[in-house]
Amino acid sequence: MDILPALKTGKLIVVYAPDAARTESMTLIAELGLRGAVTILDGGNQYRPYQVATFLRRKTVDISTAANRLFSRRAFTCYEMNTLLCSTPYHSQPYVVLDLLNTFYDDHVSIHEADRLLKSCLGQIQRLVLSGPVVLTLAPPLAEERGFLLEQVCRQADEVMIKEVPVCHPTQPSLF
Repeated sequence: MDILPALKTGKLIVVYAPDAARTESMTLIAELGLRGAVTILDGGNQYRPYQVATFLRRKTVDISTAANRLFSRRAFTCYEMNTLLCSTPYHSQPYVVLDLLNTFYDDHVSIHEADRLLKSCLGQIQRLVLSGPVVLTLAPPLAEERGFLLEQVCRQADEVMIKEVPVCHPTQPSLF
């Protein structure tokens, strides 16, 4: 799943995976950090700086320069995600929003309120898209009635990439 060629200012790319593309997004963040500044907005506690640093070590000896280009912020609720997106200044750089909908799947937030906040967030994401490419990672909803949130985000995207889970078929090992 090579996202780099698709990253252009004005593009919103959604990556949908059962694990919100955790490993792939860390690789993407490291690759982008090698090229310039990146803003990381984390909605599902997905950001793994150690994993990013490990990837950077394989690519460069000057890890601190690349690491200093990574700016991360974390939201613990959908209200905080909305505030985080509203307060994010736009720069000519990529934005990676990790597991955007995680906080919106919280059953303590009414569906109406989650919908209202997501619409506000999508407006802010469209604002950020004007200055740089935006990559969103998404995981499936925990409850079926929140599936419309996922559909709302995917309708806004210029490109949706779906990471399939490999199917493991049990096999009987031979005895001899």
